[in-house]
Amino acid sequence: MNPMRHTPLALLLAGLAMPAAYAETDAAAADTQAEAALPSYDLGTHYSVIAPPVETQAPEGKTEVIDFFWYGCPHCFILEPLLTEWIAERAETVHARHLPAIFSARWELGARVYYTLEELDRLDLHAQVFHLVHEQRRPLKSAAGIARMLEPFDVDPKAFKDIFLGDAMDAHLDAAKKSTKQFKGHGLGGVPALAVGGRYLVTSKHATSYQELLDIADYLLRENP
Repeated sequence: MNPMRHTPLALLLAGLAMPAAYAETDAAAADTQAEAALPSYDLGTHYSVIAPPVETQAPEGKTEVIDFFWYGCPHCFILEPLLTEWIAERAETVHARHLPAIFSARWELGARVYYTLEELDRLDLHAQVFHLVHEQRRPLKSAAGIARMLEPFDVDPKAFKDIFLGDAMDAHLDAAKKSTKQFKGHGLGGVPALAVGGRYLVTSKHATSYQELLDIADYLLRENP
C-alpha cells in the first residue's frame, strides 16, 4: 500500500481539527478578556474593612450579605427591587438577610414592622411596605394604623398588633440596635448599606449609583481582597 495515497486525507482531517483548537483558544482568550473587563474597586474609596471581622449567620458554603435598611428611606426603596433580583441570582452562594437599622426611636417603628412580618411569616410583604410608604404616602405611625394598611393583604390586624406591641418584640429590637451600633463602629452611618461576609462594608458613600453598590458587593464576593 502506498502511504502517499492517504496523505491528502490526513491533511484534510488535520485541517478539520484546526477550527476546534482555535475555538478553544478563542474561548480562553474571551474568558481572559471578560475577567479583565470586570471592574476593580479600592479599599477606602469603594468599601471599608471590618476589623476584626463580625461573626456571620451564613450556612457552610455561602457568604452572608446583610442589607441595612429603613422603610422610610427613599434610597432603600429604589434599591429594593434591584437588590431582590441580585439576591435571587446568587441564591446558591449568598445568604442574604435584611436588617432594619435603628439610629433613632423613629426608625424603631420600621424595625417593629419588619420583625412582625417575620413572625407572621409574611416577609413577602417587605417590598409592599416600601410601596405603601413611598408610592402611596402612607407613613408608619402606629400599630393600629399599620395593621389597617396591611389588612388588604390578608394580615390579621389583631395578630399583627399583638406581635407588634408584644414583649417578645423587645429581643428583636435589642438585637437590631446592637447590630446597628456594632457596624456603626465600623463606618455604618446610614442606609442603604451592605455588609459582605462580616469583613467588608459598602455604603452610599462608597458608590455613585444603586447598581454600583451591588457591583462592589460582587467584587468583594469574587475577589476577597
